[in-house]
Amino acid sequence: MRLTTLLRRRVLAATASLLGLIGGTALAQQPAPVPTADVKVDKNTGALIVPLGGVVKFAAAKGISDTLVQNEDVLLARPDPMNPKGLLLTGRQAGATRMQLTFEDKSRANYDVIVQPDYDLLRSVIRRTVPTAAVEVVPGVGNTIILTGYVTRPEDSALVERIATSAVGQGGGVVNALQIGGAQHVAIDVLVAQVDRSEIRERGISFGTQGTTVGFSSVLGGLASSNIGSGAGIAAGPGAVIAAINPGANANIVVGIVPSSTTIALRALRTEGVAKFLSEPKVITQSGRPAQLLAGGQQAVLGQASGINGPGVTLEQVGTQVNVLPIVLGNGKIYLEVTPRFRSANAGRGVTTAFGFTTGFNESSVQSSVLMESGQTYAIGGLIESQVQGSAEKVPYLGDLPLVSTLFSSVRYEERETELLILITPRLVDALDCNQVPKRVPGRETRSPDDYELFLESILEAPRGQRKVWNGKCYVPAYKCGPSSASYPCEGNVCTGGAGGCATGSCATGGYAAPAAGVATAPAAMPGTPESAPVVPTGGETPVVPDVKK
Repeated sequence: MRLTTLLRRRVLAATASLLGLIGGTALAQQPAPVPTADVKVDKNTGALIVPLGGVVKFAAAKGISDTLVQNEDVLLARPDPMNPKGLLLTGRQAGATRMQLTFEDKSRANYDVIVQPDYDLLRSVIRRTVPTAAVEVVPGVGNTIILTGYVTRPEDSALVERIATSAVGQGGGVVNALQIGGAQHVAIDVLVAQVDRSEIRERGISFGTQGTTVGFSSVLGGLASSNIGSGAGIAAGPGAVIAAINPGANANIVVGIVPSSTTIALRALRTEGVAKFLSEPKVITQSGRPAQLLAGGQQAVLGQASGINGPGVTLEQVGTQVNVLPIVLGNGKIYLEVTPRFRSANAGRGVTTAFGFTTGFNESSVQSSVLMESGQTYAIGGLIESQVQGSAEKVPYLGDLPLVSTLFSSVRYEERETELLILITPRLVDALDCNQVPKRVPGRETRSPDDYELFLESILEAPRGQRKVWNGKCYVPAYKCGPSSASYPCEGNVCTGGAGGCATGSCATGGYAAPAAGVATAPAAMPGTPESAPVVPTGGETPVVPDVKK
């Protein structure tokens, strides 16, 4: 009995030991248990998700005796002082690594750990910051975030990108693939008006008298050249009439007194000038993209480079140039940076060199930025330039005497005023619908004239369509055969001579019908003309024009 009981006990002990050994082996080979703390687990791969730069708690089902991290530059694992079965996981660098845990019962578990930005937190921050945006955060390759979706304002796109950049930290990247809703094309209408006025007043006198033995002259301002002292009077003999001065091209009044051999050259001019420049360039560009428009050409001027035949030539741009950068904001306003420039050639500012004359230039430019509504206009004015130049040439002492100084002085006084006005109007535009496309573009409504129209009628451009010049006894002008002929009187097939043409008399309402022989007819008034019209005689009679009351 006792032997049987002892044998049973030994068998039970051996069975228990065997079951324990089998259970321990099975526990060591089972999959890693799912943690019960706030660390996230990927549903597809089962990997632990640790936020970059964040700290999460990891709690195991039993005590942890040892922790091994394959790449500590990516993940830092340290014991949780508040939980003997837990760990604190810190994401140091974006990437993937493996963590091995050894428990107190000598069993082990391996975990794949992915350190990445906290996309859920990033989505929540974006949603709270920009509630009107529909942004999706997509993980990219490496430490990269791809932003997709839509925002309603351009400034929202920049804000979302800054938030995402702060989430990836240093070394990360953000791909901004956000689209901006609403109209994003801006049409810029620019009006540049410039007026240049000038007034020049000049007065100068040169005179001279030549006798047989004595001569006297006063030459100022290049109005004349003196002949005194040239020996002309001696060569001509006594009593000869020789001019004391030769008037130049600058003199506009010349007076000569023959008996006394006296010549007076006078320049008395008042010159007024005005120049007006008007340019209306238009340009369309996308929001946030710069655009440039140049309406003008290039002016050739002498350059520094020289060749075999002389100096080189440099081409300078002239005309109206507009550089514009519009940004459409979410509230419908437009932030506009515009730089218009107007440049024109001015021969008065040119110089003459040994190789020839090269012109100068007038240039006016403005650079400004403004915030305005679509369709509003703002003006850049007040750019007024005034120049006053005066000069005087006098003979010493004689030019300072009252009244007499007029004969011994020359004066020039110039006033110049330039005013520039720039009007800028931005408008939000979109592409044309197919029904809005013009069916006729410039040049498509006309055709080349035939020989009859060119040589006999001197028509250089005729309306499209067939035309019969002489429809019966009635002359049909070229404009009657155009596509818009229905808006004029005398409708009908007048161009080809069919029914309703001049032969049937329907053109009489338009004033083109030929009168019957020997009968004076008065064609009906055309729209917009007085009811009474002159009577057309049949022979050589004088037309009778009735008295029309206005």
